[in-house]
Amino acid sequence: MSNGVKAAATTGSPVIKEMSFLDRWLAVWILLAMGLGLALGRFVPGLNTALDAMSIGGISLPIAIGLLVMMYPVLAKVRYNETQRITGDRKLIILSLVLNWVLGLKRPE
Repeated sequence: MSNGVKAAATTGSPVIKEMSFLDRWLAVWILLAMGLGLALGRFVPGLNTALDAMSIGGISLPIAIGLLVMMYPVLAKVRYNETQRITGDRKLIILSLVLNWVLGLKRPE
């Protein structure tokens, strides 16, 4: 159990009070994002073609970026209170992304 869940269990306070605003309303944010995506696909002509054109080596950049943004923090156990300090070195972040894409695109022979 995490510290927040242990504290909530021992003090008798509901877990919801331990959750951040973003976590508490996560289902709403997901539904809003899905609705926005559906609306954009329906009402923005040519969006599908533009998104299909943004790919490198058969990898869709919008999907890759979306997955990175969505999954990386959870898998890396990101401490959000330290993100400002970590993202301050833009050169390091850009170099890391470029190297990962270059190495990821190299096809085995």
